Amino acid sequence: MRNVLLSGLRARRTRLLLTALAVALGVAFVTGTLILTDTMTASVYADAARDAKPVSARATGRFTDADLARVAALPGVRAAAGESYAEAPLLDPGGHLVASFGATAASIRPLPADPALSALPLAAGTLPGPGEALIDTGTAEDEGWTPGATISVVVANSQEPRRVRISGLAEDAGFFTLYLPPDDFRAATGVTTWGAIRVAATDGTAQREVADAVAAALPGADVLTGSAYADRLVSANVGNVAAMRAGLLGFAVVALVVAAMVIHNTFAILVAQREQELALLRLAGALRGQLFRLVLAEAALVGVVASAAGFGFGALIGRLGTGALSSLGAGQMSAPMEITPLTALLGGLTGVGVTVLAAIAPARSATRLAPIAALRRPNAPVEAAASRRRVLTGTVLALIAVALVAGGARYNLVVLAVGGTLPAVLALIALGPVLVVPAWRVAVRPAVLIFGSGGRLAARSGERQPRRAAATALALTVGITVVTAFLVGAQSLAASATAELHRQFPTDFAVGAPAGQALPADLAGRLTALPEVERVEQHDLLWIFVEDGVRAAEARRAIAAVTDTVPLAVVTDVQTQAEEIGGTVDSLLAVVGVLVVFSVLISVAGITSTLTLSVLERTREFGLLRALGLSRRQLRASLLAEGMTLALIAAVAGVTLGIGFGVAGVYASIPREWVALSVPYPRIGLVVLGAAVVGLLAAALPARRAARVTPVAALADE
Repeated sequence: MRNVLLSGLRARRTRLLLTALAVALGVAFVTGTLILTDTMTASVYADAARDAKPVSARATGRFTDADLARVAALPGVRAAAGESYAEAPLLDPGGHLVASFGATAASIRPLPADPALSALPLAAGTLPGPGEALIDTGTAEDEGWTPGATISVVVANSQEPRRVRISGLAEDAGFFTLYLPPDDFRAATGVTTWGAIRVAATDGTAQREVADAVAAALPGADVLTGSAYADRLVSANVGNVAAMRAGLLGFAVVALVVAAMVIHNTFAILVAQREQELALLRLAGALRGQLFRLVLAEAALVGVVASAAGFGFGALIGRLGTGALSSLGAGQMSAPMEITPLTALLGGLTGVGVTVLAAIAPARSATRLAPIAALRRPNAPVEAAASRRRVLTGTVLALIAVALVAGGARYNLVVLAVGGTLPAVLALIALGPVLVVPAWRVAVRPAVLIFGSGGRLAARSGERQPRRAAATALALTVGITVVTAFLVGAQSLAASATAELHRQFPTDFAVGAPAGQALPADLAGRLTALPEVERVEQHDLLWIFVEDGVRAAEARRAIAAVTDTVPLAVVTDVQTQAEEIGGTVDSLLAVVGVLVVFSVLISVAGITSTLTLSVLERTREFGLLRALGLSRRQLRASLLAEGMTLALIAAVAGVTLGIGFGVAGVYASIPREWVALSVPYPRIGLVVLGAAVVGLLAAALPARRAARVTPVAALADE
């Protein structure tokens, strides 16, 4: 049987290539997700290890200078430093308020006086002395600051800002963060107590010994060793990575489900085409179990090869994903790309397992062939109508899916709404052969108008083999459902956020000041005097309404000419913020679009594979049509019409389901009173148009092959 297996693989290598591609893409998605999230997790551990490295013990609570001095005097303690946190606005060298990504107050932190307790790596400059400060590299790059620049910290309850000189730039120092020496920190912020004390031990002193001493000196404080502190840092951040991994693996599951459908369809067709070959093996003495193992062995070999290719592609995805996160502002990863043996094992098991499981049903059908089948002429099978059991099962699953999704939307439970996707997919699998026949009759009409006689030939294909047509369309339906759900969900969330923004700021512009600061009394009058301004209303903020016909950019320039003379004035441009929300949504959709491309590519491979195998299966039929006078162009058009019809059915089903899931997801994720539904019909229209193009492209290769069938083939295919 080994020789039969190898010769069969060589004879069908082209047919199995598309199947392998579908598996490889699914494996690449899984391994790429695992590599990316493993790298992120390793970076979290590396960051935690770096931050906790100089710390032998750390106490949290509320401490005075006396507590800090008592800890510093303990035996075995080399140095102790207080930790605290405050926020304050910063003024640039020109005296204007600094804002970073909408934040108008920087985080202010004390830098330990003893460098041994600081884990901040310097990118440039030196550690600060009195009257100096460190700033994070991100803010310095955004503002164009270098060591030596002088900025100001707006001191609480003081009319005079505190000027500080930037002595250095700190890497991995947080977002919009300024570090001051302890005395300068207290003078600038007014903070008189410490929220934590970090301790460095003398050489040879164990962490546990120091932690016990600190705990005895500070009754009631929560004291951790340095290693326990590192573990706490990890647990505080690794949860975000786990959530991201769960989301990405959700996409991977979608891709693998689509791949499994393609594999099942392909092997079902291959077994049907090999009826004579397999029956001949039975006639030659092969047992049913041997045929079963033969088909599964073919699937396993395809899975192994595809998994190897998918793993390599997944490593590339992991590297590109790491770079993408860095470019989006996450910073460079603190650890190299992490590829673990477990990732490789899971990728391989996923590829082989999905392939073998999807091939079990076709393998079982191979065992039911009788030896007498070797004497029959193979014909393209005509499938039986769907059974009542299938209809009943599909209906029950559909009702369960509707109940879960509706319940999630009603009670704001995202998990419940997402849980409805599985029974929905299973319902589609069960009801697909029932629904595809009437759907085909409607969806084929555009193809008839475009392709003429070729389209009319395609009109009967879906009715003759509804299960195959449904399975092929379902693969693309899943991808389009995901695309549409995210389009509707993201657009609705953006609309809801914009509506909430306008509820909070029912104006064109708003002007305010940072907490604890006040605007000049004459500012409202100066703004009202502008010809571009209709009126100014005094609330917690100054609400500015511009004259009709005045462009936002023009009004913004006029208002800025006044507010630039007030260093602490914070101007909120409501229209610009709404545009920024839209830009954020577009960025999210771009990332999601890249992920969904994988499932669409797998769907294309499925349609191409099915139609290619259909051409081989229908050689006699095509040869007979050619003998009756059908031209190559008409035969090619019939295959293109089939591909287009399959894609349109998938598009309509996917868009319908996607809108439902998208709306449910919005209601499940935000409070009902904030919801402002928005369906992006133009983008959805592009999805439907794109699906039709995908169907045509997927059918191009099979159509070209069908056009090469000659009239003699009807007689030669015995």
